[in-house]
Amino acid sequence: MTNKNDESNEDNEKDEKVVRKTISIKGVSADLYNRIQKISNDTGKTIGQVTDEAYKSFVGSVNSAKNISQGFLNGIKEGSSKFIENIKELEITGTDLEEIDRKIIFKNIDILTFKDIDNDTFDKYVNSIVMVKTIIIPKTVSKARVLLKSNFVDKIITE
Repeated sequence: MTNKNDESNEDNEKDEKVVRKTISIKGVSADLYNRIQKISNDTGKTIGQVTDEAYKSFVGSVNSAKNISQGFLNGIKEGSSKFIENIKELEITGTDLEEIDRKIIFKNIDILTFKDIDNDTFDKYVNSIVMVKTIIIPKTVSKARVLLKSNFVDKIITE
């Protein structure tokens, strides 16, 4: 027997309904809670919304890691990938990626635009894209390639 409050997140996402309930979490450090509270105040979001986003980010990162080869995981341990994160709007070109010359994880960006880039450059330098609201890609990049590297993305637009 299944309780309505016990519905899976997958079912909720499909129906675009989210079941919310009050949850008490023991053992959260006061310093961390204060930082979350400050983020909440600065962004105008509730502590629950900020916490939901943090959980989504963590789950997305874990899911991405499951899909990445052991070689890449070893590379992360050695610091070979770089994060570009927490940006409202970013336009990045193939030349920009070549200058960075490392695999990149794009995270928590509102609008991410790729320009002057092809499939090979995209594959070589883009490791994953997590929690990006809108990705804009040129026609020279396969949408399927972008999808395979994306988690928690709202929209992909081809221009």
